Amino acid sequence: MAARSRIETGFDWLAVLGPCVAVPFAVGFAGYLLVEWPAIATDPAFFQHTGWYVLEGGVPYVDVWDVNPPVPFGIAAVLSLLSGGNMLVLHGLGSTLTTLVAGSSVLLVGWVAYLVTGDDTAAVAAGLTMLVVPELFLLSPEGIRAQFYSLFFGVLALAMALRDRPFLAGAAAALSAGSWQSGVAFAPLIVGMAYQRSGWEDALRAIAGGVVVTGAVALVFAIAGALVPMVVQAVIAPLSAGSPYTLAERGYTILLVFGYGSLLLPVAFYGWMHAAVRDVRTRWWVPAGGVILGLQVLVVDLDGSTDALLWLAFVALGVAVAVERATVGQSVTTVRRSDDVSPTGRRRWTTVAAAAVIVLVVLSGPVWHVGSPTPKSTLRTLQQEAEPEGGTLPITPDDGNVPSMQTIYWEQMTPETCHYRLSWNEVRWIAMTDDRLDAQRCDGWPSRTDRG
Repeated sequence: MAARSRIETGFDWLAVLGPCVAVPFAVGFAGYLLVEWPAIATDPAFFQHTGWYVLEGGVPYVDVWDVNPPVPFGIAAVLSLLSGGNMLVLHGLGSTLTTLVAGSSVLLVGWVAYLVTGDDTAAVAAGLTMLVVPELFLLSPEGIRAQFYSLFFGVLALAMALRDRPFLAGAAAALSAGSWQSGVAFAPLIVGMAYQRSGWEDALRAIAGGVVVTGAVALVFAIAGALVPMVVQAVIAPLSAGSPYTLAERGYTILLVFGYGSLLLPVAFYGWMHAAVRDVRTRWWVPAGGVILGLQVLVVDLDGSTDALLWLAFVALGVAVAVERATVGQSVTTVRRSDDVSPTGRRRWTTVAAAAVIVLVVLSGPVWHVGSPTPKSTLRTLQQEAEPEGGTLPITPDDGNVPSMQTIYWEQMTPETCHYRLSWNEVRWIAMTDDRLDAQRCDGWPSRTDRG
């Protein structure tokens, strides 16, 4: 692992990356306030309403059916408490916090890249790569979404592991999994990193950190009588009632999500391969995370851009490794060719060229976001409305006869049934089990599960 000083690299990664992150997030937040506020999307309305509902006595997974893990509900409950029950204030708090969390996640990726490579250029490249998916800064102002918090806690776990804080790393990894199921991928990486760096003692500390957080959450829901429904809805239901797909559709979706940023995927793959072949003893977790979360987007869940954010973090780290190797190789080649040409100067030109390419790709992201081909929305609709094998769905979300999430949110309603979000996953689950649209409580284990 090369460790070069700031004098050699010519700049401090945070001084460069910080403004690059602040500008798009500030523009995205201001644009939302000026154009859309106080409109609220369905997912943020659901999470924030559930947080308010908890303070009114509602119990997630009992009074509210949902496939998401509990951490976002807890965050929304805290914000609801701070808002004093005012839903407009709650929405403002949710929008502000989620924007800060998403922006901080980009800086954390840059920090992790710097800790891995010791290279300012690589750290900036990693942070900029996160911005090639513009939904990261365009959707975060809309309010609480589970994937943004899973990304933040997951990358924080990597940073803590690299800073030899295994207990905190394990706790953060558990919070990532508790925010969104795919965050569980960080757990084995963190334990392996701790073992690699300091042996079994630190590995056990990392496990202990995860166990403490997981145990505390499980205890709270066990006391509330919601532990079994939480397991059913957050673990069993997503595995059983997820959207049918083909690998070709998922591959196409990845290209649609990344847009022009797909140009950086081969660069990331090269970085992963280099880490796996040349630096496997210290950087094995970079390609491992890329493969694990790559399988997540290909096989498990990719219904929209936010579902690719965890994988995007490892794509960014792969780009960082590739940029580090490119700049080091350029310096070595220059020294061999001539003693009269400054390697630092050549390396600076390589840095500028790499940064320019990535910046152009980042700037193209909003253009893709606005003007991407119509199959993007068409494919998302097909995924949402996909029917289980063996026949058409006997029900649709419209059969629930419930108000929209926006109405439920702004009018602070306490629905009479536990099925009021009525996502397509939820509808498929109801159709596969003995559940009912008009169930008042969702507190049991299904007596029947059809798997098609």
